[in-house]
Amino acid sequence: MQANQNLKAIGMGVVASVFFCSTYVFNSFISVANGHWAWTVSLRTIFLLVILLGILQIKDQLKPLWRILLKMPGTWVFWGSIWFGLVYVLLTAAASFGPGWLVAGVFQFTIVAGILLSPFLYKDSRAKIPVRALLLSILILVGIALMQWSQRNGSYSDAQLLICIVLVLLAAVIWPLANRKMLLFVEEQGYELNAMQRVAGTAMGSLPALFILMGIGYYQAGLPGQTQLWAVFVIALSSGVIGTILFFKATHLARTDSAALAAVEATQSIEILATVTGEVLLLGIAWPNLTGNVGMLLVTGGLILYSLPARKKVLRPA
Repeated sequence: MQANQNLKAIGMGVVASVFFCSTYVFNSFISVANGHWAWTVSLRTIFLLVILLGILQIKDQLKPLWRILLKMPGTWVFWGSIWFGLVYVLLTAAASFGPGWLVAGVFQFTIVAGILLSPFLYKDSRAKIPVRALLLSILILVGIALMQWSQRNGSYSDAQLLICIVLVLLAAVIWPLANRKMLLFVEEQGYELNAMQRVAGTAMGSLPALFILMGIGYYQAGLPGQTQLWAVFVIALSSGVIGTILFFKATHLARTDSAALAAVEATQSIEILATVTGEVLLLGIAWPNLTGNVGMLLVTGGLILYSLPARKKVLRPA
């Protein structure tokens, strides 16, 4: 029974990763179609928020969230602006300087970045940095360098590719920082919020920043076109809602088995392959060359090795 449940969890993780890749594919599509970045960033979160609020209202979980938000709104506004504002500005801007599969590959560094930030965030046992995380972060960075090198003399200049990678690396560090700070805040305050409530609360906190971005988008480009609206809605629905809910359910199913949980987390590396496939099919880009494929394998392999649990016997015979 447990084996079937673990297999189901891993399968759900794989499907979730496919939905997550829509962010990178459609960001590239919007960039090619000259959609303004500020509208992409702001509308993505607003569409996501509308959907989440509807779900929370149906589940009768919206009122408790409102009460918590009103107690300390400043914290939600600050970290919400970082999480749903700055991070997505960086990722959306990066799509203008490099292919989506490169953005997807570089952003996987966020898994290791979260661990590297631990000493600056925690004061308990979580503050320790595993040596393995440091070594594998180097492996992943080598893979990222190879992916960038594979694009030399292509449709992007070296300067554009460098800007793309720097923007995504910044986002890959800032995202786990904002996420863990919000987790710590909820933990320290003793708030009882599930993952969906926390995401919705952070999204609501980002609204002031999003309204500013919408103003910038309107001033510089007018109202967004119908194509951009549909593309952003697809991102919000597939990546923000379906992908997130599936991934949370997968980790919940595998929570009692450390090996299965690690396998679920490792499915995020599939985002790179899914993004490449999506761009090849939808945008007509060429499949990466041998160097790019080696780089993707290093990043994927580094993530899988990183997520493997220590070889300890969890279950002992009675």
